[in-house]
Amino acid sequence: MTDQATRVVPAGWYQDPALSEQVRWWNGLAWTEHVRDKPTVVADPVAPIVVTASSTSTATDTVTESTADRIAAARELERQFGVGTSENEIIAGATALGFGPGADRSRQEVAVQQSSQRTDTATPINPAGRQAAAGQKAAGRRRAGVHGTARTATGSAWLIALTPVLTLLTALAAAYIYFYVAPTPVVFVIGFLIPYLLGILWALSDGRALKSRGFTPPGPLFALLGAIGYLIIRRLRVPGSGPLAMFLIVGALVIAIPGAAYATGELRPLSHALTIQNTISQDYVISGRAATINCPPFVDTTTNGTLYTCTATLATGVTKAVWVSIDGPDGQFSYAMAI
Repeated sequence: MTDQATRVVPAGWYQDPALSEQVRWWNGLAWTEHVRDKPTVVADPVAPIVVTASSTSTATDTVTESTADRIAAARELERQFGVGTSENEIIAGATALGFGPGADRSRQEVAVQQSSQRTDTATPINPAGRQAAAGQKAAGRRRAGVHGTARTATGSAWLIALTPVLTLLTALAAAYIYFYVAPTPVVFVIGFLIPYLLGILWALSDGRALKSRGFTPPGPLFALLGAIGYLIIRRLRVPGSGPLAMFLIVGALVIAIPGAAYATGELRPLSHALTIQNTISQDYVISGRAATINCPPFVDTTTNGTLYTCTATLATGVTKAVWVSIDGPDGQFSYAMAI
C-alpha cells in the first residue's frame, strides 16, 4: 500500500442509505454496521453534520490527506463515539500492514479491545440489521456450497439409522406374544407397524431440522418409503452419508448375527422350543381342551429322556401340567396333560 492523496468524505454519522429514520457510521472509507436513530438536534458541536446518502459522494466538506492519515482520523473518531473498527475489513487490513495508530499492538490486545467495544452498552446496535446481515452471510455460504457434513446429521436421522435394531426387537416381541400369549397374526402386523410409524415421525422431525439449517430436505411423502428409502433420498438432497452408512451397517449385522447363530446351531434350543409350543397349542387350544399353553422358551433337544413341563390354562381358569419328553437326538418329542 502506498500513500496517495485522495479526496474523501471524513468519518462520521451520516444518514443511512438503507433507512431514512436512522444514521449509519461512515469510517472514512466505507459504511460500517453501526447505526443510530437520526437525532433531531445535533447536541455535540464536534460531531459531523448528518447529510443525505447522495451527498456523501459530492460533499464539499472534504479534505486531501494520505491513506494513513485517513485511517488514523477514522480510528480516533470511532474511539470518541464508541464505535468499534473491527467490522471494517479495509481498516483492519490497513492496520495489519502498519498504517494508523496502534498498528504495532499485538493481535491479542486488539482482540480484547474489539470484544470490549462490541459489548459496550453505550453503543446502540440495530438487532434487525445484525440478523439480516447474518442471514445474508448464511445464504452466501449456502450458495457457495459451504456446508459442513456434521451439520446435516440430526438426532432423528441417527434414530432412523437404528431402525433395523428396533425392527428386530419388535419382531422378537411379536413372536413371543404370538407363541406364548395370543396366537393371532395381528401381533406381527403391530410389530411391523411400530418401527415403520416411528420411522415416519423421525423422518418428519429430521426434515424440519434440515430446513431450519438452510438445507432442502426430502418431502414428507418420501418418509412413506421406509427408513432405507428415506435415507437414500436424503443423501441425494443433502451432503453427509453418516446415517445411511450406519443403517446399512446395522442392517447387515441384524441379518448376519442371527443367521450365523442359526447356521451354527446356537438357535436350535430356541427354535425347537417354539416348535413344541406351537404343536401343543394347536392340539389343545384349537380342540378346546385348554385356553392357553405356556412352555419353556429353551429346550435341550440332544438328550433323550429329558422332561419339560408346560402349563395349560383351561377355560375355567384351572391350570394343569403338560409333560413333554424328548424322545430322540433329532428333537422328537411326546407330550401328555396331567389328569
